[in-house]
Amino acid sequence: MKFQGEQVVDTDARSMADAYHFAHEAMATVFELYIVEADETYARQGAQAAFAEVDRLELEMSRFVENSDIARLNSTIPGEMVDVGPDVFDCLSRAMEMFEQTNGAFDISVGALYECWLDEDKTVRQPSDAEVSRARQLTGMGHLKLDTESFGVEVLMEGLQLDLGGIGKGFTAEKVAKILREWSLGQALVLAGASSVLSVSVPQGMSGWPIRLRNPSKPSETLAKFELTGGAVSGSGRQKGRHIIDPRDSEAGPVEGRLAAWSMAPDAVAADALSTAFMVLDSGEIDDYCLANPKTAAIILPHADSEESCRREVMQFGQWRGVDLESDFISQKTT
Repeated sequence: MKFQGEQVVDTDARSMADAYHFAHEAMATVFELYIVEADETYARQGAQAAFAEVDRLELEMSRFVENSDIARLNSTIPGEMVDVGPDVFDCLSRAMEMFEQTNGAFDISVGALYECWLDEDKTVRQPSDAEVSRARQLTGMGHLKLDTESFGVEVLMEGLQLDLGGIGKGFTAEKVAKILREWSLGQALVLAGASSVLSVSVPQGMSGWPIRLRNPSKPSETLAKFELTGGAVSGSGRQKGRHIIDPRDSEAGPVEGRLAAWSMAPDAVAADALSTAFMVLDSGEIDDYCLANPKTAAIILPHADSEESCRREVMQFGQWRGVDLESDFISQKTT
């Protein structure tokens, strides 16, 4: 579950007074741009072009938009080849890639499983064994087949529910960055909602974009501060009435042990997917992933009642350079 509403990955706006700030509501969140450019009018026009791209992608990728590519896939007959746009196909391909890299910890087909554990008001319910078993049968990227020649997608299981919420904002952030570069507005930062940040490039005179990670249980409390010089940062975690499901576990329900996970990766798509995966991967698996992918890092905040939690310890993996963990939190570096 990506954070919504509460800003748990944000910027220090006071340190970016020379950057123009633009905001746009889309994808059930707010996209923000910080652009360093001499001509404010030109920066605004570039931002408008970028936001138009966000709106276009939402129409293609949202499962809540009737006749979107994802909505059509969720209602298609098994075995029928569905033609989708190149952007949706690309996003699905990246989702498949992240599914494989995380050994199934990140899975965009978890919709049916997620819903069976929640009531209509999104509070947790206890489903029957039969309900869980059926939802498990409808979960897994093996039920999806991508044809790279025709950009066609085949759903192999009736009732499969795809949801790009765990990767779509990161994918969109990368598309926004592409638009900004085309407009020669590369000295920019993209915020895709409350949970994902992408550095297009760092402006001259700055050592990096000032970023803060906030404690989701107390948003006024800063967990860590650092400067983002490249790549992306994303956060995932638990909120009241919303929970993380481990798609790999055929028995367990919502994951309770962790409060939040943040990831750093070379691009926003990977960061978006990994912050979700890091909520369910165990410490050894996260450590192994970061060792195998040197440009990837993670910060994990255990739940106060979990076995991992000890004096509010924050677990840090990989080489998250320049991170300043606040004194109330104790850093436990594992690599």
